[in-house]
Amino acid sequence: CPCYVRLAKEADSPAIVQFVQTILLHHEPLVRSLHVCRSSASESGLADYIRVLLPDSFTLLAVNPVQPERIVGVAIGRRSCHWDGKRLIERADRTRCDQLRKLLYIWSIVEAEPNLHQHFCTRCLFEIAFLATAIDAQRRGIGLHLTQRSVALARDLGFHFVRMNCTCEYSSRVATKAGLECHWTVPYHHLVDSTEQPVALPDPPHTHIKVHAMALFPDAVH
Repeated sequence: CPCYVRLAKEADSPAIVQFVQTILLHHEPLVRSLHVCRSSASESGLADYIRVLLPDSFTLLAVNPVQPERIVGVAIGRRSCHWDGKRLIERADRTRCDQLRKLLYIWSIVEAEPNLHQHFCTRCLFEIAFLATAIDAQRRGIGLHLTQRSVALARDLGFHFVRMNCTCEYSSRVATKAGLECHWTVPYHHLVDSTEQPVALPDPPHTHIKVHAMALFPDAVH
């Protein structure tokens, strides 16, 4: 991996928010399909959501070794609880921007529908909530390296299970390479509004949402 990885510090928060927000708004297929970047309210709302996650997250940064202050990748890890889907719905209900509201509703479905907590009989999992790589640093294995390091971090922290919600095909491929199995998937055209029209249709190959997960201590799972 052409970078070194370190844990984020509190002082890194503004740069992390800006980095993840920029990648999501302009390059993440689902976010682009919903045209979130067309609204300044959506941009600020998305930044606020990321900002709220960071204080309690386990965030890893991939940093350019030549330019130590330049972030080239971010993996935001967090504790995933069974009520997170409900919290996203509540946040969506408080959101005035239509594009961002739709995004939060889709995220709430992805959090809740797989029922991973019930499947693994656990109260909480480690979730790789956001994985983002700088556009000019992609196809160099940085995303895979961050995912693998996040899995190792989850194990070191004592989590027994890890999950990764993949709204694009590329992140799903990374999750698979890192050893996470696909436990749940839904085609985008199945997510419809009240008029039975698809809420979002990202361009191929991003045709499905997939949720990957794995047991970190498989010998202990019965």
